[in-house]
Amino acid sequence: MKNLFQRTVTGGLFLIMVFGALLWSSISFFVFYLVLLVLALLEFYRHKENEGIRIQKYAALCASIILFSLLFGYASGNISPKWLSLLLLFPPFMMIRELYRKDERAFDNLAATFYGIIYTVVPISLLNLIVFPGDISGSPYNPGIVIGIFILIMINDTVAYLVGVPFGNNRLFKSVSPKKSWEGTLGGGAAVIAAALFMTRLFPLLDRTNWLVVGVIVIVFGVYGDLVESLFKRRLGIKDSGKLLPGHGGVLDRIDAWLFVIPASWVYFNFIF
Repeated sequence: MKNLFQRTVTGGLFLIMVFGALLWSSISFFVFYLVLLVLALLEFYRHKENEGIRIQKYAALCASIILFSLLFGYASGNISPKWLSLLLLFPPFMMIRELYRKDERAFDNLAATFYGIIYTVVPISLLNLIVFPGDISGSPYNPGIVIGIFILIMINDTVAYLVGVPFGNNRLFKSVSPKKSWEGTLGGGAAVIAAALFMTRLFPLLDRTNWLVVGVIVIVFGVYGDLVESLFKRRLGIKDSGKLLPGHGGVLDRIDAWLFVIPASWVYFNFIF
């Protein structure tokens, strides 16, 4: 009962911050999601450092903050896209720096450093291009699509759990996630499709057809996002990715589905906007 209460309070506060930052203003969005990005990246790096990998942490944090900031500036129409070219300097800089560290595991160090950015930073940074829809550059701030995506992810996770616990007999990917079942996955998917049919009433920027496509993206990529994070934890022999969110684990435990759904959604939006 104590754990349930703890999970409820922590989950509620997290959702208030997630949605509140989106609804308040573009500045609150920028601040909160930049902080979330940094926390997720540091959480990922901490586990790799526990394996003896020497992450170029400060260079990666600098590159990540600049990436998020530049995409925010570009998407909001405040800076020219040419400033994005600065990001191309970071990979060679990190590779050159690795030469002077003289570490026998140089390749592992670079691979883990780059992978952390690709896995956590890039997806969260792409939110900038979704909250400023339309022609992207110069478009007005509109968090409706992102809020809708997050609601669908919540519905998918919640219903999958409620169906999977009592009825889940057939495991989806037993070697990675023993608790995730086909029954729960199908139940969550059905709930997402049902919710997507009504999303256009709440967030009319997308019509019903497009919301249904987003629903399918959430179902497919949300499940795989969850499974990939479970694979990491199983490889590391840990239950949770961190302890920042009592009752829920770490930041990555809460946003694992986001990290696959956001890029897939943006690719789709990139073709329809």
